[in-house]
Amino acid sequence: MEMELAERLYRLMFTNMREGLAILRVDPEDPEGSPVVIEMNPAAVKLCRCRSFNFANCKTADCFPGWFDEERLRETCRRLAAFGGMVDLGEVSSGAFVYRARIFGLSEEHLGLVIDDVTRLKKGEAELARVTGLMEQQSAAVEKRVAERTAQLQEINEELDSFAYSVSHDLRAPLRAMRAFAGILLEEEHTEAERVAYLKRIQAASEGMERLIQDLLAYSRVGRQEIVLQRVSLDLVVADAAKQLELTSGGKSYRLEVRESLPEVVGHHTVLVQVVLNIMGNSIKFVPKGVVPSLLVWGEELDGECRLNIADNGIGIAPEHQERIFKIFERLHGIESYPGTGIGLAIARKAVTRLGGRIGVESMEGEGSRFWIVLKKAGPPS
Repeated sequence: MEMELAERLYRLMFTNMREGLAILRVDPEDPEGSPVVIEMNPAAVKLCRCRSFNFANCKTADCFPGWFDEERLRETCRRLAAFGGMVDLGEVSSGAFVYRARIFGLSEEHLGLVIDDVTRLKKGEAELARVTGLMEQQSAAVEKRVAERTAQLQEINEELDSFAYSVSHDLRAPLRAMRAFAGILLEEEHTEAERVAYLKRIQAASEGMERLIQDLLAYSRVGRQEIVLQRVSLDLVVADAAKQLELTSGGKSYRLEVRESLPEVVGHHTVLVQVVLNIMGNSIKFVPKGVVPSLLVWGEELDGECRLNIADNGIGIAPEHQERIFKIFERLHGIESYPGTGIGLAIARKAVTRLGGRIGVESMEGEGSRFWIVLKKAGPPS
């Protein structure tokens, strides 16, 4: 009675299993024979693709066409029948469904084939992978923004330090001069010529202070103004900068040569004109005494980029100072030797950086300088 009950319970379990279960048989006398199906539960029958199902001669490969490599399955079945154990045959896609197949030895001739529907599991894994990938992208984007904000804060802190230095030195210097000369005028008797001389010194100090404040405002605007990138002709940029240089040079003699046609880049016309003007203005300012400034401008096309070169015959810059000159308020020479506020090249670097480009200089002291600006090359006109 117990045997009958056990067999009945086994049959109920076999019939009602959600997993597909097939009993396979191999012929020990036929090493080349393929395993055949001798029984399947209803879940496995639903997956069977054998049109004329007959347990007597239905090969496993006929019931589940394309699911398994027949030679590998035959070798696996004979090994499991002989030695026992279980082998995971991997996952198989059938239509919109994904199944996982495992096979295990039952006797020297019989094996069990279990087929699990893992479609929902795979969809869940795919969704998890998608969400994980999305989270990683978002995390990377957040980390990038944090890094950018950190870099911006660091740059702002450096600028604040420079500004504090400028307030304590550059801005206070003309104030001290004006106060000193005004005190002299108030405390002592002077001739008309002396009073005029002191007043001119006060005027010159106030004008220098105004220039410094204007340059500070210009530097601040470069960092805050909205810049829309567009197709820009470097020919027009250099031409407009040359016109402004002629107006701002104060009648100073200089030579300017633009070699060949310049390329088109991705940038902003007005911003680039200011950058080129600042470089040209420095180039005609920092020259040895008695030397007529000479500027040479040319362009180069690189891999997806363009480089604008501006070479001069000025006093040159020692290698250890070539990075300093692009920092705000950095001056390599006293104002009595070369006038200026030390902000022009800092404005140029900030502007070029906002355009997505790079700026630098190659120079040797006493041998002139070559400033370069690298920007993204504009694509073919639409």
